[in-house]
Amino acid sequence: MSLGWVQRWWRSISGGSSASDPTSRTGVAHEGVKPSEVRPWMDLAALMAIQSLELRIQRMVEGLHRGLHRSVRRGYSAEFAEYRPYTPGDDLRHLDWGRMARTDRAFLRQYEDESDWTCLMVVDLSASMAFGTVGYSKADYARTLAGTLATFLHGQGDSVGLLRFAAGVGDLVPAGHAPRQLARWWSLLAADPSGSGTGLGAALEEARRIMRRPGLVVLVSDLLSAPDDWTEPLRLLRAARHEVVVFEVLDPQEIEFSFEGDTHFVGLEDARRLDLDAARAREGYLARLQAHRESVAGVCARESALFWSARTDGPLEPLLLETITTLKRRRQQSAGAGRARGAGQ
Repeated sequence: MSLGWVQRWWRSISGGSSASDPTSRTGVAHEGVKPSEVRPWMDLAALMAIQSLELRIQRMVEGLHRGLHRSVRRGYSAEFAEYRPYTPGDDLRHLDWGRMARTDRAFLRQYEDESDWTCLMVVDLSASMAFGTVGYSKADYARTLAGTLATFLHGQGDSVGLLRFAAGVGDLVPAGHAPRQLARWWSLLAADPSGSGTGLGAALEEARRIMRRPGLVVLVSDLLSAPDDWTEPLRLLRAARHEVVVFEVLDPQEIEFSFEGDTHFVGLEDARRLDLDAARAREGYLARLQAHRESVAGVCARESALFWSARTDGPLEPLLLETITTLKRRRQQSAGAGRARGAGQ
């Protein structure tokens, strides 16, 4: 393993320490486990070679459970929060038998830390996500990331849903707790990227319409769309008290632009074709890309949305483990703030 690879890997999951990394100057907090303490348990190329998306995600979830010292929802806190109706597949240990005897209806007791979230995964499958130079595409990486996080959260008792988008808003699987909830995901996530644009703003607007109470919205995209198109929808999501996690997924060639000589470029979302001397175009391209990525990360920082940049040649386990532990911390902080508000009323 070369030192250069290690440096790139670190920047892709930690926000970077290099002055040339756009996430290093945005003020975005990268909380949670230390990436240097996490060892990927499966070679990324071998993982992505698994053709079945469901099996690939199952292997990733196994790795997450091995990597976590304790679950983000292990045990129940002492402070009761509310009841919610029983859903088939829920853990019967938390059923309130006394209330069921009185009302003849099944309810689960929930507590401040463990009150379930409604989680919506918003996944970009626009045509630009088909790009890939490492043996698989950005879409393959993105669907594995989103599916793994959703499966983990579902296994912890959260209600999860999927919104797929391209040029416009696509298929929706409403959030649910049912054991077979995720079985509806795989064919939608595995679909080929398509479309003539990226409707990122419309997708976030739809997410806000769908989410009826404060929850978690996870956006997985290459974010190659003008920030002005989606800044306001993101602000409104945060104003509605939703936690928002944004994953920027990029291929190494998009970041480094290491093409050489005369190169023919073909647009994935339009009919444009360019013949360029790659070496002469590199400096201008990299400057514009850095400015764009700084703008993207800056928007997320201003709206207090969690932001991570992921290269498709970087391991998934550190990225996911840091996300899970950070969400746990924010969840506890939110519960504590809720208790404080209640005490002050």
